[in-house]
Amino acid sequence: MKIVNFISGKDLGGPKQSFVLYSEALSSLGHEVHSVVRKGASVKPMIESLNLPVYEIDYSRATQLFAKSGVIKKLKIQLNAIQPNLIFCHKQSDLELVRNAIGDKTKIIGVIHWFSNKHIEHADELIAVSSKVKEFLIEEGFTKPIHVVPNMVKITSEATYRDLPEVPLIGAMGLFRRKKGFHTLIESLVILKQNGTPFKAIIAGKGQLKPYLHYLRWRLNLKSELTIRGWVSNAERDAFVDSIDIFVLPSRIETFGMVVIEAMVRIKRVIATKCGGPEGIITHNETGYLVKKEDPTALANQIIEVTTNSTPSNSIAISAQKHVQSKYLTTAVAEQIKTILHNQA
Repeated sequence: MKIVNFISGKDLGGPKQSFVLYSEALSSLGHEVHSVVRKGASVKPMIESLNLPVYEIDYSRATQLFAKSGVIKKLKIQLNAIQPNLIFCHKQSDLELVRNAIGDKTKIIGVIHWFSNKHIEHADELIAVSSKVKEFLIEEGFTKPIHVVPNMVKITSEATYRDLPEVPLIGAMGLFRRKKGFHTLIESLVILKQNGTPFKAIIAGKGQLKPYLHYLRWRLNLKSELTIRGWVSNAERDAFVDSIDIFVLPSRIETFGMVVIEAMVRIKRVIATKCGGPEGIITHNETGYLVKKEDPTALANQIIEVTTNSTPSNSIAISAQKHVQSKYLTTAVAEQIKTILHNQA
């Protein structure tokens, strides 16, 4: 089957990482995969590294009618040149553009990464990244097929288990947005310091809240304990996660939580908030830890529990890796996609 895998986003983040892995998974299933991105997209070199064809379309994401017409025209030229049998779209706003460019002759599957019903009417089928997303889409009235396929993770190097050191490194990474809850993590670090719990911490990422996080670090007197650094590239992702002892996802809301499975597969003790997606990945006290969201005290208490009772956390870290290997590796998720594609033939 000839498949187009399309995303218009130019920055990095979970959906873009998922887009790249979809191209790889679809290709591994024996399909002819054509990845289509916007000019300047950060994912282009990642697709090229897989030796898969990738096409750039130069346009802005302006929403005015005249601008949309220009975008649709460019998409139509590219899609007609490829003549795909099926199109995957990883941003909901792309569904309308692609539908208008290709018409009704080609089936479109939307991969839904967020709690939103915008533009879903233009898809023939949807893939929800979690059961909670599927429930939301059904509640919003989508009556066409909805499949639940989780995000996937790729192992690029072998992970090595290690015990917790006397001064563990607590880490987190992501986009610096309010909903990601990094301020809650920083507030929990203050509690650890006041409690006398030894630790170091590092938060990696980028975004508009970076100055505020630096301000919190200064105001709460965490300059010696906390490092705030820039975005972690794909090339250094494994090394960054491997350097951490306890990985924290402090979000207010997540439909999935890509960084959770990325940390679990590297044999890390993962603490995540009950913010949606992580509850479908982690079983508390078996493959990781779940705490109340927007609650620095609950997060701090869980970190203290992990560090003071390290023996149980050792087996939990190992169980976490086994869990991800069985459910979230590209090979495992590709089998789920294969079932969906079998029904398209």
